[in-house]
Amino acid sequence: MKTNKFFLAFLLATSTAGLFTSCDPADEQQTNPEISTGLFILNQGQYGYNNASLTYYGFSNNIATTDAFTVKNNRGLGDSGQDIMKYGSRVYISMYKSSLIEVIDAKTGISQKSISMLNESGNPSLPRSLASYKGKVYVSLYDGHVAQIDTVTLSVEKTIAVGSNPEGMAIANNKLYVANSGGMSTVNDSTVSVINLSTFTEEKKIKVVINPTVVHADSEGDVYVLSIGNYYDIPYTLQRIEAGTGKVTAISDVKAYNFTIDGDYAYIYYFGYDANSTVVDKTYTVYDVKNERISKSSFIASDAVERIPYSIDVDPISKDIYIGETDYVNAGKMYCFDQDGKLQYTFATGVNPLKTIFITNK
Repeated sequence: MKTNKFFLAFLLATSTAGLFTSCDPADEQQTNPEISTGLFILNQGQYGYNNASLTYYGFSNNIATTDAFTVKNNRGLGDSGQDIMKYGSRVYISMYKSSLIEVIDAKTGISQKSISMLNESGNPSLPRSLASYKGKVYVSLYDGHVAQIDTVTLSVEKTIAVGSNPEGMAIANNKLYVANSGGMSTVNDSTVSVINLSTFTEEKKIKVVINPTVVHADSEGDVYVLSIGNYYDIPYTLQRIEAGTGKVTAISDVKAYNFTIDGDYAYIYYFGYDANSTVVDKTYTVYDVKNERISKSSFIASDAVERIPYSIDVDPISKDIYIGETDYVNAGKMYCFDQDGKLQYTFATGVNPLKTIFITNK
């Protein structure tokens, strides 16, 4: 069976139970928060339960609102959030099962448009990851395409075919790199499509380990790809695609389950499961992408995050590291650590806190 993190959460949700408890004053809720400088967290929710949500945490008052989208818009966000991105004055959210892109005002949290993502036959195209470049937003679609959205009209301009079940994307070297996972396909995929953004055409496909899902680029144009293998004899593998040459190299000294890149560093977590499906061997690593070596083998202790890590993001200004925690069923929790690995605070989120973005409103 081939799957990925999204569908793993769906499978485990029926057999995993737990309850997070608050341990921080930040868990106090606001009925109608003012959106200022702070962060948004996309909570994926459970597939088929229509319980995705958006948590807002304000830096000025240290208060979290776990379902800020509903508070601001008097309706739910939809089913199974997949990615969130701030571009210009707006925040874009991809909703997989609802098959839409929700566009909200970054200063108010109020929806400006819900863009329905349907293919030429009128069927859901199932949006996954987001990227932005020169006034356009790009969306990977699980039906095997990438869409280009104009940020003025908020409408889909073009769509092109890539590989099967595309997932993560990153922009580097004026090109869009798209991981073709083949995660739900009968035929495995193990490629990264390289799209010329000037012509919006696919230039080539680069061979990587099967089931690539997470993609990030560094400041020098190298692209890092995490593939989840086949769950049997091919393990999770982190690889680097070199800028210019396209050469693919495995980062063999790092185990990765998920990662992000900020500046010259990749922040990585990893864990395994024992025979009872209990999470074991959690590690949190910092990898120096400029010098291509491990910077810190354990930037926080293995038990610093109580349950299952589900997301990792870095505040580009403070450089604080945010790790979301889940049990796949109940409300999650967000941990904030400084660069020395010291816990700053925690607060409650929705179910499956998938990604954190940072907002500066003045």
